Amino acid sequence: MISLEQINMLVLSAELGSFSACARRLGKVQSAVSHGISNLELDLGVELFDRRSRSPKLTPEGERLIRSARSLLAQSYEFEQIAESILRNEESGLTIAVDDALLAPYVSTVLQQFALTFPYVQIELVSLASPDIVNAVATGNIDIGVMFAEIEANKQVDFCYVGGVDFIAVCHEAFPLAGQRVSSESDLAPYRQVTVRGTRKKEPQALISITPNVWWCSSNYAALELVMQKVGWAYLPLSLVSPLIEHNNIHKIDVVFDHKPWSVPVDLVSKKGAQRGPAYEWLFDAFKQAFAG
Repeated sequence: MISLEQINMLVLSAELGSFSACARRLGKVQSAVSHGISNLELDLGVELFDRRSRSPKLTPEGERLIRSARSLLAQSYEFEQIAESILRNEESGLTIAVDDALLAPYVSTVLQQFALTFPYVQIELVSLASPDIVNAVATGNIDIGVMFAEIEANKQVDFCYVGGVDFIAVCHEAFPLAGQRVSSESDLAPYRQVTVRGTRKKEPQALISITPNVWWCSSNYAALELVMQKVGWAYLPLSLVSPLIEHNNIHKIDVVFDHKPWSVPVDLVSKKGAQRGPAYEWLFDAFKQAFAG
């Protein structure tokens, strides 16, 4: 019967160039490796190595099989690692809902490190407008929500304030507001505003629209695209628009009543009473640190 040990001997002998080198790597005598590979050849009915020279070389048949052999070893390693993950009580997967304004650089950098720390915990990343995240968490479909804070409470979820994200008013460089000094909200009234709201047609409390003519999106990236097409102006995350401002693709509106960038509070949201494994705890703490910085 073919064993993984024999498959490992095949791969190591091919990569190291000799049965003796394979034996040294495995801490075995050379005869044990030679015998193991010979038995593998008998079981397969295929000659794997050409032994006519001092250094055995793979036969054409061996070359065809070596890729599958490496794949088998990789799958075996992954199998063992998943088993160890289970023994550490790590979750099989987590579902994260994120307002896309918070994805970069905050959430994405945390998930990059998470992938290295918990390589066998799967992540489902869902992009939702902030007003939709609370309900998704409350129904149990989402493990952690990363969203802009809502004034309205929900008894089914826990909120954890973690920091703020700066927003600024922007428009296309050819949009009429680009050359104006805006002293009050009434100065913005004649111009279409592009803003974000959820599927229940509810705007985030901290980002509510302030003009009578509004177009809504469920994504800040969609709102940015409409700004780029001169459809209207918008309050957008500073981290999202800074590169475009630097290259003069969009213009920061001179809003006098915004003495500083508008800092919008950010909450982590979780369902009350939900079980929290080590991956969940790590991710929750890492999100706290990301926004605290």
